[in-house]
Amino acid sequence: MFIIFSMATINLSSRDLFAEVEAASAALKVDEKLATAHCVSEDFQMGRGIAVNFKVKYGALGALMDQKVRVGGVAELHPSDEGGKIYVFYLVTKVLFHHKPTLQSLADSLNQLRDRLIDLKINRLIIPKLGCNLDRLDWYQVRGLLSTTFDQQTIITVCDPENPEIRPHRLAPLREESREFCGTNNAAAADKNEVLILPVDLNSASSNSTLDRCLTNLNLKDE
Repeated sequence: MFIIFSMATINLSSRDLFAEVEAASAALKVDEKLATAHCVSEDFQMGRGIAVNFKVKYGALGALMDQKVRVGGVAELHPSDEGGKIYVFYLVTKVLFHHKPTLQSLADSLNQLRDRLIDLKINRLIIPKLGCNLDRLDWYQVRGLLSTTFDQQTIITVCDPENPEIRPHRLAPLREESREFCGTNNAAAADKNEVLILPVDLNSASSNSTLDRCLTNLNLKDE
C-alpha cells in the first residue's frame, strides 16, 4: 500500500507582509477570503519585531487576551468591516514574551490554524517566517512543518523582505600574495552582478594588513 502526501504550495516573497496582504486582498473575488498570522506569547506582549506592526495595524489586544489561548493554540480576529476578507491569527507558541518557542509548540499551533482555515473555507495564507527571526527557530524545519501540516489546497506566501536572495558570488583567495582582487582591473570582479568576498579573521580584523590594503585600494572604511 502506498500513502501519498499532498503538501501545501509555499511561495516566497520579498515584499512587506502588509503590502502583500493588501495586494492579495484587492485581487480576491467576492466570495474569497484570506488569512495572515504570526507568533505571540500567552501574555500578548507584542513589543518587538513584526509583532509590533500587527499590534498597531489590527489592535484589539483586549479581545485577543479575553480568548485566553494557551501555548499550542490560536487566537483570532475576524474582519471588522462588513464584507471584510482578511482574517488575522495569532499563534501562541510560548508562555512569556522573553521565552523561546519549540518546534513542537509551533506545530501544535499550526495544526489548530489549519483546522480553523478549513472551518472558515480559507485557502490563502500570508505569513512571515514564523518563529525564525527573534525566536530563532530553523527556517528549513519550519518550512517542512508548513508543507506537511497544510494540504495542496492551501497556498502559503512567506514574506521575508529583510533577507532577499543572495547574489551570485565567489570566494577570493585567502593567500596574502593573491590580492589583485582589490583592484578594478580584475575582469571577474568587474562584473557588477557578482559579489567578491574577502575571508578575514574577525578577531584580528582591526589590525589585518591585507584587509587594510584592500580597504585603502577601494577607498572604503573599516566600518
